Amino acid sequence: MDRLGIENLFWIGFVGGALALLFALIQLGRVLPLPLGESPAQGLSAALRKGTNAYLKWQLLLSGGLLVLALALLAGLYLLELLELTALCAFLSGSLCSLLVGASAAKLTAAAGPRAANAAGERLDRGLNAALCAGSAVSFLAVGLGLLHVTGWFFLLRHLLEQGPEETALSMLCLGAGSGLTALLLHMGSLFSSSARLAGRMVDREMGLPPDSQQNPVAIALRVGHGVGSAAGTAAGIHWGFESSLLAAFTLGANAYTADDMGWNALLFPLATAAAGILCSIIASFAVPPRDRGDRYSLPWSVRLSQLLACLLTAVVSFPLSYFLTGRWDLCWAVTAGLTAGFFSSLLGEYFTADTYKPARALAQTAETGEIPALIGALGSGFTAAGLPGLLTVGSLVTGFLVTGGASSPAKGLYGMALAVVGMTSVWGIFLASSLCGPMGDNAADTLSLIDDEEASRRRADSLAALGSASAGAGRCLDALLTASTGLLLLLHLSDLLRQESGLSPALPALPLGALLGGLAALLFLGLLLRGVRRTALSAAAQAQEQFQASEGLLEGDDDPDYAACVSRCGSRALVCSLLPFLLALLSPPAAGFLLGRQGLLGFLGALLLLTFLLGPALSLSGGVLSGARRFVESGKRGGRGSECHRSTLRAEGALAPLRDVAGPALVAFLRLALSAALVCWIALQACDLPSLLG
Repeated sequence: MDRLGIENLFWIGFVGGALALLFALIQLGRVLPLPLGESPAQGLSAALRKGTNAYLKWQLLLSGGLLVLALALLAGLYLLELLELTALCAFLSGSLCSLLVGASAAKLTAAAGPRAANAAGERLDRGLNAALCAGSAVSFLAVGLGLLHVTGWFFLLRHLLEQGPEETALSMLCLGAGSGLTALLLHMGSLFSSSARLAGRMVDREMGLPPDSQQNPVAIALRVGHGVGSAAGTAAGIHWGFESSLLAAFTLGANAYTADDMGWNALLFPLATAAAGILCSIIASFAVPPRDRGDRYSLPWSVRLSQLLACLLTAVVSFPLSYFLTGRWDLCWAVTAGLTAGFFSSLLGEYFTADTYKPARALAQTAETGEIPALIGALGSGFTAAGLPGLLTVGSLVTGFLVTGGASSPAKGLYGMALAVVGMTSVWGIFLASSLCGPMGDNAADTLSLIDDEEASRRRADSLAALGSASAGAGRCLDALLTASTGLLLLLHLSDLLRQESGLSPALPALPLGALLGGLAALLFLGLLLRGVRRTALSAAAQAQEQFQASEGLLEGDDDPDYAACVSRCGSRALVCSLLPFLLALLSPPAAGFLLGRQGLLGFLGALLLLTFLLGPALSLSGGVLSGARRFVESGKRGGRGSECHRSTLRAEGALAPLRDVAGPALVAFLRLALSAALVCWIALQACDLPSLLG
C-alpha cells in the first residue's frame, strides 16, 4: 500500500478510542442506577462524597500550582529557543488529560463503593459485577482518552504541520511529559491514605475508637484515601502507561523503518494493535461475566478467563495486521510475547497476594510466632513475587528483540521490544478493570463496616475486598514492570543516539556520577515521602483530638464528628508534605543533564530504572502478601479475629503499609516523571549542545 494510503488509515485510532469511551459510558450506566441501600448507607455515601470533594479540592490546588511551575520552566526553555512550541502545548495537553482521568476515577469510586456494598450484601457476584463495571468504566476511560489523545496529535503534527515520520514520533514524545507529571501528583494520594490509616490507629490507641467507628473523625478520611486516592493514582498510571508504550513504539519504529520507506507503517501497527486490543477486551468482558458458584474460587477465575480470551483474540488479530501493514509475520510474535508475559505476570501477582492460595496461608501460619517472622516472610514472598514476573517481562522483551531483528538489525530489534510492551498494554482495559476492584471493594467493605450491617452481608463485602485486593496487587506489579520496560526502551534509544552522534562510548566519569545521583535522588525522594506520612498522621490525629475536646458528647455518640475537617486537615498537610519530594523528582533529571551532560543523564535514568524494576514491585507485593494473610485469618482460620496470629498480621501489615501504599507506587511514579523530564532535557541539550562540567 502506498504511503498516502497508510497515513489515511490512522483514523483507526479514533475508532478504537471512541469504542473505549462508549464502553466506559455503558459500564457507568450499569453502576450509577444501582440503589445505595438504607438510610444509614445513604448518609455515609453523602459524607464520603463530601470528603472526596474536599480531597479533590486540595489535590487540584496543588496540581494546578505545580503545573504552572512546570509550564513556566518549559516556557523559559521555549524563550531560549531550546524547545519547540508544539512540545509546550503537548505537555499542557498531556497534563490536563491525565488530570481529567484521575479526577473522574476519584469521583466514580466514591459513587460506586456504596452501591457495590449494597449489591454485595445480596450476593457476592452482584457486588463483584458492580465493582468490575465501575473499574471498567475508569480503565476504558483512561485507555480511550489515551488513544484519542495520541491519534489527535498525530493528525495535528502530520496534516497541519506536515512533519515526516521521524519528526512526528520525536514531537509526540513530549506528550508523556505532562501525563507523567500529573501521574506523580495523583500518586501522592497514597501519602494521604497511609497518613489517615496511621492517624486512625493513634485515635484508637488514645480514645479507644477503632477506625471503623462512625464516631472516629478520621473514619471518612481513611475511606477517602483508601479507595478514592488509590483509584485516582491507578487511573493516571494506566493513562500514562498506555500512551507511553505507543509513543516509544512510534519513536523506535520510525527510526528502524524510515530507511525502508515504511515509517508510517511502523507507526500505524502499534496504534492498530492497541485499537484491536480495546475491541477484543470489550468482547471478552461481555463473553465471560463473573458467576457465583457458592465459593470464593470461581469468581476470580471467571475474571481471569475473560482476560485470557482478550489476550488470545488480540494475538490472533495481530497476525493479519502484521502482514497487511508490513508484509512480515515476525512483528506479531513480539506482540504475542508481550500478551503472554502480561497475563502470566498478573496471575503470579494474584497468586502471591490472594488469601485463597498457599503463600498468604503459609505466612498466616508464620505469623503465629510473632510479627517479626511475619515481616521477614512477607519480604521474602514479596521479592519472590516481584522476581518471577520480572523474569517473564525480560523474557518477552528479549523474544521481541530476537524475532524482529536481533543482532543483525538492532534498530528493528528495539522496535520488536517496543511491540512486546504494546502487547502488554493493548488489553489493559480489561486487566486494570479488575485491578481497580481493589479500591472499589475496599470502599464497599468500609461502607458496610461503618453502618454495622448484618454479619452475612459484611462477610460478602469482606470477600469482595479480598478479591479486589489480590487483583490490585497484580495490577501494581504490572504497572511497575511496564513503567520499567518503557523506561528501558527509551534509555536504549537515547544511548544509541548518543553513540551515533559521538562515535564513542559514553565517557567514564559522567556515567557513574549520573548513576550515583539517580540512586541518591530516589532514596531521598522515598525518605521525604515516608517522613511526610508521619507528620501528616500527627496533624490529622491532632485535629481529631480538637474535636473531642470541643464536643463532650462526641465520644458517647451524642454528637456527630466533623469528617470534612479531618479530610481537609489530612489532605492539605499531605499535599504540603509532598511538595518537596515532587520538586526533587521534577528538578533532579534536568540538574543531572545540565551538570553532567547527556551521558550523566543516561546514568541517572539507568540507576533509577534499576531501583524501580527491583524495588517497585517487591515493596508493593510484600505488603500485598501480608494483606492476604490477614484476610485469611479474619475468615476464621488460625484463631480468627482477635487472636494472637491476627494481631501479629495486623502489626506487621501496619509496618509494611507505608512501603506498599507509598514507597512502591511513588517510586514507579517518580520514574515516570523522571523519564518525561529527561526527554525534555535531552531535546534542550541537543538544541544548545551544552557541554557537561566534566568536559
